[in-house]
Amino acid sequence: MHDQLQRPRPRSSVQQPYGFLSYGRTPHVPASDGPADGRLLRFHAKLTEDVMALTDLDAKIPAVYLDRRIDLGSGWQDALKDHLARCQVLVPVLGPRLFTSDWCAVEWQCFQRRQQLQRDRGMFTRNAVVPVLWNPLKSEDIPSPYAELQYTHQDLGPHYAQDGLLGLLTSGRHTTVNRVVYQLARKIVEVAVGARLEPCDPALFDDLFDSLNGSAGEAH
Repeated sequence: MHDQLQRPRPRSSVQQPYGFLSYGRTPHVPASDGPADGRLLRFHAKLTEDVMALTDLDAKIPAVYLDRRIDLGSGWQDALKDHLARCQVLVPVLGPRLFTSDWCAVEWQCFQRRQQLQRDRGMFTRNAVVPVLWNPLKSEDIPSPYAELQYTHQDLGPHYAQDGLLGLLTSGRHTTVNRVVYQLARKIVEVAVGARLEPCDPALFDDLFDSLNGSAGEAH
C-alpha cells in the first residue's frame, strides 16, 4: 500500500474583514442622477472582488468593510466600533473630504490605538494602513497624520500618482483602474497577513466616540 499523500497544511487565513475603508462622504447633488459617492462604490466593489479572489475569506465576511449607514443611533456606532476592532487593515481614501472629516479622524485614532495595544503586549505589528490616493494631491496637500504614509508605488503606475484613482475612473481608463485596484488589493492582503493585527474590545474606543456624540455634523 502506498503511503497516503501528505499535503502541506495551509497557513490559517485571516478571517476578520481584511480592510476598513475610511472615507469622507460626498453630499448628494440634487441635479445628479447617480448616487452620492457612486464612483467610490464602484471602486469598493472591484476592490472587494479582488481581495476575495486573492484569499480564502469566507463569503459571509465582508472583505473590505464600507459603512453606508447614515443614522447616528447607538446601534450604528456599536457596529462601527465592532468593525474597527476586528478589521485587519485601515484603508483611508486620501482626499479633502477625508482630511476634514471628524469621523475619519476618529477611525484613524481607533486603529492607531489598537496597533499600540498590540505593541504594548510585546507583539510586533507592521503599520497596518494601506492608503488610496483618491484625488490628485501633492505631498504638501496631505496633512498629518496622513502625510507620513507611502501612498504611491511603482506597481501602481505614474498615472495613478498624477491623477489619483478618481481621475482614472472619471476619464474612463478602465484597464489602468483595474490594474491599480488589483495592486491595492494585493497590498491589503499582504499587510493583513503580515501584521496579524489582533481583534480588541470595542470598548477601547468608547472615549473617542463619546467625543463626537451629539455632533450635528456629517453622518460619517
